[in-house]
Amino acid sequence: MLLDYLLFAILTYAAYNMYYYVPVGDRGNFREDGHTICWIAASLVGGWPVLLFSVAILLILYTVEMLKNGLPYKPQNLLLFVIQAVTIYEVSHLLTEDVFSLYNPLGIFPAMFLTLCITQLVTVAISSWLFRVSLRVGGWKRKLLKFNLIDSLYLSLYFVSSAYIETLEIDTMQSLLMNGTIMCALLGLYYWRTVGILQTQRVQAKILEVEALNLQITQANQQVLLAFASALEKRDPYTAGHSERVATYAVQIGRELGLSEKDLGIIRLGGLLHDIGKIGIPDSVLIKPGKLTAEEYDVMKQHPVIGEELLRGATLDDLNAEEREKMLEIVLSHHERPDGRGYPHGLVGAEIPLFAKLTAVADAFDAMTSNRAYRSAMPIEKAASILVEGCDTQFWTPAVKAFLKTLGQEALMEAAPTRTAKES
Repeated sequence: MLLDYLLFAILTYAAYNMYYYVPVGDRGNFREDGHTICWIAASLVGGWPVLLFSVAILLILYTVEMLKNGLPYKPQNLLLFVIQAVTIYEVSHLLTEDVFSLYNPLGIFPAMFLTLCITQLVTVAISSWLFRVSLRVGGWKRKLLKFNLIDSLYLSLYFVSSAYIETLEIDTMQSLLMNGTIMCALLGLYYWRTVGILQTQRVQAKILEVEALNLQITQANQQVLLAFASALEKRDPYTAGHSERVATYAVQIGRELGLSEKDLGIIRLGGLLHDIGKIGIPDSVLIKPGKLTAEEYDVMKQHPVIGEELLRGATLDDLNAEEREKMLEIVLSHHERPDGRGYPHGLVGAEIPLFAKLTAVADAFDAMTSNRAYRSAMPIEKAASILVEGCDTQFWTPAVKAFLKTLGQEALMEAAPTRTAKES
């Protein structure tokens, strides 16, 4: 009997120091260690005296740790330990005496597994009540129950091995050495299980840190690009605020057409960056006060290509590959026309990406209603009339209709001659 007390004093010390923390929402951490399986073994090996001894050892270890580290002493933890011990004793003996049998190898494992599961469920419920943690807080309950299967296997191996030792005709010292060897092996298994959990937690924490850092880099990168676009507009005072207005108009069109909020976010970003390629256009062309020559216009028509190439090498927001392509299509194709007379690729009708067709209408409208060095801003009604005249040739008709509705100019479309649509 004294050997049992000595053995479980050592086991309790080892089990208490094999721990990891389970996050419980934003309320803190739940300390999980090996004392539960140690107590089940103590209860079944020596009954309530050995179990009570093991509980006392744990309480001493807990008290010493709190005092040594200057941590607040929580009576709730003491109550939790007592409830766990009572649960273990009652459940383990009920299962092994009335349901299963420790002398039947097939009964050992389910007895250990059910005892652990019930104890952990009681731990979850009591912890929630003692520490005012809602049971709806995700994650921690599942993690507490996660390793019950493998812990049950460890306990089962111990009892099977102990039962085998009892059948051997050996003296007390040999029995002690064999039991000690088995327990050391099981402690080694449990230790490496705990090490694996801790390592997994460290890896997950590092992954979260890397993801947070990547998000910061992505956001910073996007802010730099938007700053470039804003600085670009300052090269010409007449275009200040152009990209912001284009983005706003394009989103209004998309919303009128029933696009999703995610799509509207892509359209907005594309609108803000649609002219960023002009950073590669010389000032002699970009801010020339008069009409461009044919050669100068050819240079200007390269800005969608320059912008698309620039942005393709950048990381933008949280866009996936498909969403990123849609945003790049806005930059590359916002000067394409349904009649094929646009640039840079002369796309026709349905070949032009949807988001680019919306942005083209927004871009043209803002250009017409803004002051330029060579002309004053047009009235909204005149600009809207030009959009109507350009339906099916320069502009996509559904986008024009949607935009006129947001402007309260639907009557212009209704009064326009009937056109034969060239695309769906």
